[in-house]
Amino acid sequence: MIYKKRGCLLNKKYVIFKDDDAGKDLPGLKKWVDVVLSNNAKGCIGLIGRYLKKDDLRMFLKSLDSNKIEVFCHGYSHRYLPFMIHKIVGRNRLIPIEFDKDATSHDLSLKKYRSFEKIYLDTKTVTFGPPGNIWNDSVIQPLIKNDFKIMFSSRIVGGELLTIPVSNNLKGNSLDDFIENYEKNKKDVIYTLQFHHATLSEEQFKLMAEVISFLKNDEKRVFVTPSEILKISKKDKELFNLN
Repeated sequence: MIYKKRGCLLNKKYVIFKDDDAGKDLPGLKKWVDVVLSNNAKGCIGLIGRYLKKDDLRMFLKSLDSNKIEVFCHGYSHRYLPFMIHKIVGRNRLIPIEFDKDATSHDLSLKKYRSFEKIYLDTKTVTFGPPGNIWNDSVIQPLIKNDFKIMFSSRIVGGELLTIPVSNNLKGNSLDDFIENYEKNKKDVIYTLQFHHATLSEEQFKLMAEVISFLKNDEKRVFVTPSEILKISKKDKELFNLN
C-alpha cells in the first residue's frame, strides 16, 4: 500500500514468518529458527502451553532473543480437527476444539497458558494464534481479558485486538512454487508466511533461505515480529486501515 506522509510517498511492505506447534518437535523447531536467524531474518513461534513442562524446550525458549524470534500463544492443549474434517462434521465433532467452544472454556485455556508461562518462562506473550486457525467470536473477550493484543487470523477480528492476516502456508519445494503462491497475496501490506516445522521436507528447509532472500531483496519487504507490527500500527493507522 502506498500512502502520503510528511510530503513523501512511502511504500510499506512487511513480512512475518510464523511457525506453529512449538513444543512437539524440538529438533525441527531449532532447525527452523536457525535458518531464520542465519539468514538475518526474524520470525515468531507458536508455543503450545502444556509442553512447557519440558526442560529442554524451556531452556531453548529462554535462549532466544525476542527481538528476532518472538513467542506467541498457540493454545494450551492444541486440540483441533483438521480443516476439511471440521468443515464436514460441523458442530457434530468427535474431538473438542480448543477455541471453537464457549467463552468460559476459552478463558480457562488462556489462563492455563498464562499460568504455565509465568511459572516456566517468566515472560508474557502479546499475540495469539489459534490451533488450526479455527476460532469463534466468543474467544475475543477472553483474549482481551487475558491481556492479549494481537491475533493471527484469516478474517478480521476487530475491537481491541490487532489482526495480523495469515497469507499462505509454505508450499512446494522450489522458489518458483513459492512465487506462484506468493503472487496471490503480494499486494498485502503484511505478508504472513505460515510454517509447521515438523512437516517441512529437507528441500523446504533449504528453500527457506531462498524465500527470505527473495522477500528481502526482490520484494523489499522488512521482516518484523508481531510486537513490532503492533508498534508500527499505533503510529501508522492509515497503513493498516485502523480507526
